[in-house]
Amino acid sequence: MLRAQPLAQEDPETIFFSPISRDFCAYWWRLAQQRGGIPLRDDIDPARLLPLLPHIFIVEKIKDTGRFFFRLSGTGIREIMGSENTNHFLDELLHGEDLVTVSAMFDQVLGEGVGIRSIEGLTYSDRSYLRVEIVRLPLCKSNGDRRLILGCLSRIEDDNRPDFGGAPRGSAVKDRQVIHIANDVLPRKAF
Repeated sequence: MLRAQPLAQEDPETIFFSPISRDFCAYWWRLAQQRGGIPLRDDIDPARLLPLLPHIFIVEKIKDTGRFFFRLSGTGIREIMGSENTNHFLDELLHGEDLVTVSAMFDQVLGEGVGIRSIEGLTYSDRSYLRVEIVRLPLCKSNGDRRLILGCLSRIEDDNRPDFGGAPRGSAVKDRQVIHIANDVLPRKAF
């Protein structure tokens, strides 16, 4: 049986910019309250997440190698990132400082059982720019192992930066690749 774990109880209105992130975290929080700690993968009901599914990802830390593997990455994430993450290892998608930073956040979520919200700046190959909010939350496998991260990635529509000839806000990324991720455009928040 899983041991109950205390969870932070901050008001989502004070943490998140995106309503998608707020709804996602509220869903996870309800599951955590019902479970008395970190939810299990089996607790997730996709039917209750239909509007959020395009923005959700599930990452597993592979026990033998310590590598992070994307079990699922929604279509909305593919549209924002310009590539498919599902069935890829994190180190196939990111390199250098970006890989180190994201891996450290994943390890913190799993190791400490905390959620992490960050605001990331994405620079694309055509030099356009977009801000996204990413929420990473711990999730346990059915046997209780804390090796999964349930996450959500959404655009921040109130970006005040000028649009340097990139895609109009709200459109999908086409024929562009993310070439740099500016981690922590705003301070990261663990909760």
